[in-house]
Amino acid sequence: MVPRGRLRSLMLALSALCAQILLTATPSAHATPVVERVFSNAVGARDYYLHVPPGDPTGKPLMVYLHGCTDPQRQLADTGFALTRLADELGFVLAYPIQTGAANERFCWNWFDPANQPRGQGESSIIADLTTALIDEFGLDRARVYVGGYSAGGAMSTVLAAAYPDLYAAIAPMAGGPYQLDPQIFRADLSGASIVSAMGARARPVPGFFLQDLADQTSLYPIGRANLAQWLGAYRLAGEAATPSVPTAVTVNTDPVPTTVERYDTGSCALAEFHTPLGPDHIGGGLLMQSARGFALQHTMMNFLLAHRIGGPRQACG
Repeated sequence: MVPRGRLRSLMLALSALCAQILLTATPSAHATPVVERVFSNAVGARDYYLHVPPGDPTGKPLMVYLHGCTDPQRQLADTGFALTRLADELGFVLAYPIQTGAANERFCWNWFDPANQPRGQGESSIIADLTTALIDEFGLDRARVYVGGYSAGGAMSTVLAAAYPDLYAAIAPMAGGPYQLDPQIFRADLSGASIVSAMGARARPVPGFFLQDLADQTSLYPIGRANLAQWLGAYRLAGEAATPSVPTAVTVNTDPVPTTVERYDTGSCALAEFHTPLGPDHIGGGLLMQSARGFALQHTMMNFLLAHRIGGPRQACG
């Protein structure tokens, strides 16, 4: 047996190696134009980037991607808006809302602030109203609308799913945290009851694509497991009583890094996928989701999301 200290050293070394690979010799991203716009509602205004794939957008799906912290405009520009390549290939409209330094000095979405969590209030309402405005403007498919993100963006996507389960067919909360997690004491209701309570009469299981790196020292791995446990609980309370407690399938892939994938299915409905990459750390994981190096992982995320159509109350899959 490998001593625990040596095993930890080995894992950290592998994580560092993966990060180095990702941060060097990254292929250039697919050059696709994005347009910078502004959206405002009664709560406030946010800039956002928009990419519409070639052809008539009518009836296409919509993906809203929420960035993590630290200078998001430079972050997205430096990585070439990598998801636009997938938007062209798979045929969906893509929006990147941008947090302001005035709202958070580190440009984080304020997912942890109770003022931003209820339906119709705070930052979540700006993102949700932007989503609805884009659906109306381009005649998009209301049954295939998705939101996801990384770190603070991942955590905000869980807020949006709880407040707007009738808007988003599925979510991708990556390296985020459970709904209403108290970041000071790392405590949250893991039963899922708080999510279903927030959903109210609109309550439905909202399928999720989860990702939590094993070596992440910022969003720790147990936080990701707690996030999954909370949503599995919410699925049961919101209508899918047969939601499994253990994966219905486990697979392993190596592109772009070694990753274990757990699936949680009920019948033909894929409720959740939980991805556990072995390295890199938090920043490297964010780069995987926003650079050409992580194209295979981004493809996997979008394939999961696009397979879902919104269900009615108490329904996960439409």
